[in-house]
Amino acid sequence: MKTYDLVVIGAGIHGAGVAQAAAARGLSVLVIERREAAAMETSRASSKLIHGGLRYLETAQFRLVYECLREQRLLLQNAPHLVRRSDFFIPVYRSSRRHSWWIYLGLCCYQLLSGGSISAIGKVPPQRWESLGLNRDDLVAVFRYGDAQTDDQALTRAVLASATSLSAEVRFNTALSQVAHEAGYRLSFSDGGAVQCRALVNAAGPWVNEVAELAALPRQDLDWVQGTHIVLRQPAFPGCFYVEAPQDGRAVFVLPWRGLTLVGTTEVILDHPQASPTQAEIDYLLAVYNHYFPAHKCESWDIEEVFAGVRVLPRDSRQANRRSRETLYATAHNGTYVGIYGGKLTSYRATADKVLQMLTPALRDAMRPGTSTAELPLP
Repeated sequence: MKTYDLVVIGAGIHGAGVAQAAAARGLSVLVIERREAAAMETSRASSKLIHGGLRYLETAQFRLVYECLREQRLLLQNAPHLVRRSDFFIPVYRSSRRHSWWIYLGLCCYQLLSGGSISAIGKVPPQRWESLGLNRDDLVAVFRYGDAQTDDQALTRAVLASATSLSAEVRFNTALSQVAHEAGYRLSFSDGGAVQCRALVNAAGPWVNEVAELAALPRQDLDWVQGTHIVLRQPAFPGCFYVEAPQDGRAVFVLPWRGLTLVGTTEVILDHPQASPTQAEIDYLLAVYNHYFPAHKCESWDIEEVFAGVRVLPRDSRQANRRSRETLYATAHNGTYVGIYGGKLTSYRATADKVLQMLTPALRDAMRPGTSTAELPLP
């Protein structure tokens, strides 16, 4: 039976990131994925953004925003073929819940936390408003700032390819059936195979607690939150729009995506980890789009695609959009087990670094000085 220093469960962005970080330090790594390829669940159903999370400033998550903006800089440096700068526009109307001065203050804070790396913020002159395609009734200001976009699935697969280039192994179509802890971990698979490892990372995303239950490992209380997006057969606008949903004031993005227009996302708490877009969510997003772009109005038959992912948030009495987005961890067996709860696409590399730090006491003897993933270009 083959033995590894580390086995990672899940080939989403966080599993790929941990595998890359561990392999870069010389550890023998195996990634187990039950699907046929990487990034087949939440990591292909995001809003395709590499951003600091401007809206998280409203809930005082300054550390998270700073971390994400730092990671954005690194991705722009290490993966310019996968991550690109984009102009973002925030329209403010007389009826908006957030006033112009509040938006401007938030953008100034955002730029400060970025270390000045985001594009200079400013107002779009009124004579340019028409070219943006926005509803101009009672429009009082349009702010512009810089952030970045990506193809989330392509990025995840590039990170995993980097890990395999560093000698990590990956097994697809492999479902975990049993975990036994006995001087390390013995993992059995549904196809009858088995491996041993010294340490185990659970990066199963929405199924993280299901994996933990296989070996009575510690769990975190969580909620499954579905985020649905629609892709409209509307040629992409000249930039990204960050708008306030007229129904409830939530932040919604209207983004260019493969030449069309992507609108998202929703936040619906589920009682299971499987994504399934609802008609109510589709209607909600379509209404947001039509409110801001009435000259380019779309109907249900103009929807090219609908997709949804499930993300993990800490269980809380607050609404989903008011909760912390900080990544949580569960550890056990003297730091040889780490479960990842939540996490963001943008900060996957920082999350992987933290996981590796947790594993270092148990795996130090097998680690060697290696290239930091902060300096590692992606293929």
